[in-house]
Parts: sequence; structure tokens; C-alpha cells
Amino acid sequence: MKFHAPKDSEMKMGVLTESAKKSRDTWEFANKTCGKYWIRAGIAGIVLTTAAVNTAFLASEKTAAIVSLAATVIIVLAMSCSMTTVMMKLRANFDENGKPVEKEEQ
Repeated sequence: MKFHAPKDSEMKMGVLTESAKKSRDTWEFANKTCGKYWIRAGIAGIVLTTAAVNTAFLASEKTAAIVSLAATVIIVLAMSCSMTTVMMKLRANFDENGKPVEKEEQ
């Protein structure tokens, strides 16, 4: 999504929020921004999952279960926060009609 927002003309795949589907510009922005965050969350997920698997081999079953649960919670939170951040950025960069907001030069 970061490099190529879904080209679905009916916008049925990708970031499926009302604000993202207002215009082609908001659609592209939302999917590319979300893709950037999901890449970061995916890398963090790989690191956390690797730590959880290594813990399973090196520690007790209870410790491995706790580390696995913590990794899962962190990954889910990262994915959820990415959507919240995308929605905030959409509100900051586009008006209620999906048109880009003019930035005031200082």
C-alpha cells in the first residue's frame, strides 16, 4: 500500500473509511500513509515474534506464553494506532469534501 495504493475503482480493498473514500486524493494519501506505518509495525512484529520464539526455546513454558501474549498485544496496538494516526492526518490535510487543505505559508 505504501508504494501502490489499491486501484480499485469502487474502493473495496485498502483503508476502508468514509474519510479515505471521499476522493481519489484522500484514498491515495490514506493507503500510502497507512502502508508506511504497517511496514514499521510488520518489522516490529517480526522482531517481537522472533523474541517470543527464542524465549520458548530458552525459558519455561509460562515465560514463553507471557512473552508471546505481550508480543501479540503490542502488534495489535501498533496496527490500531496506525489507523488512528492516518485518520488524524486525513483530517489535518483534507477538508470535509476530500480536497487538499491549503497550507498557510509563514
